[in-house]
Amino acid sequence: MAAILTIADLHKRFGPLEVLRGISLEVGAGQVVALVGASGSGKTTLLRCVNALEDYHRGSISLGEEQIGYQDLNGRRVRLPETRIARQRAGLGMVFQSYNLFPHMTVLDNVSLGLVHVQKKSRAEANRIALSWIERVGLLDKVTSYPFQLSGGQQQRVAIARAVAMQPKVMLFDEVTSALDPELIGEVLSVMQDLARSGQTMLVVSHEMIFVREVAHRVVFLDRGVIVEQGPPEEVLVRPKTDRLQAFLARFRGVLR
Repeated sequence: MAAILTIADLHKRFGPLEVLRGISLEVGAGQVVALVGASGSGKTTLLRCVNALEDYHRGSISLGEEQIGYQDLNGRRVRLPETRIARQRAGLGMVFQSYNLFPHMTVLDNVSLGLVHVQKKSRAEANRIALSWIERVGLLDKVTSYPFQLSGGQQQRVAIARAVAMQPKVMLFDEVTSALDPELIGEVLSVMQDLARSGQTMLVVSHEMIFVREVAHRVVFLDRGVIVEQGPPEEVLVRPKTDRLQAFLARFRGVLR
C-alpha cells in the first residue's frame, strides 16, 4: 500500500530534552494507525509536528509527495511561509483533547467556517456539506445550538465534523476522549469507528485499548521518543515482545483479556 503520510528520521527537542529521537513511520491510504505509550513518550508532539504546529530539528514529514512545513533550499532546511503551511494543513484534519470550538458560533457555523473561508465555497454549499456531516455525527437537532449548550461528547463530535468536512487526506486525533466523562466516551469513539469503516486515513493517539484493538490496522508503541514495537493489534497488544511494552500494557490487563 502506497504511503500517504511519511515520517522519516524525525528529531524534536525542547531545550536539551530530545522528545523525538529518530521516528520513522508510514501511513497508507485508508489505514488507521494508533500511537500508544505512556505520558511523555512523544505521541502528542509527533502529531503536532505532522500538522506543522511544532518545529522539528531533523528529518522530514511528507503528505504524498509534498514535504510539510519545510523546503530544502541550497542544502538547508527552511521553514515555509505560514500562508503555504496553512494550505498544507487543509490536507491534515486535527482534533485535539480540548474541543476548540468558537463559543460565539452555532454548531452549523463552527462546521461551515473553514469551508467558506479556507475552501472559498459559497455559504449555501458550505452549509449543505456541514449539515451532512453534522447529521453523520448524530447532531442534526443541534445545528442552531452554541457550544455551551452541548455536552463534552457532543462538542467533540462537532469538532470531528468540522475537521472531516474539509475532506483532509489524513485525520489526526490526539486523545480526543481524555477530557470526557466515561459515559460520553462511547459516542465519540462510535463516530471515529464510522470514519474508519468509510476508509478515512487516521493517525490516532489513544489509551482506549478496546477501540485500538478493534479499529487500528497497526499499533505503534512509543517510549521516550522512539518506536519500540509496531505491528497488527493482535500481535502488539496480545503478544508484546519487549519488557517496556509488557509493562505499559499491564495497566490494561483487565481490558485486553
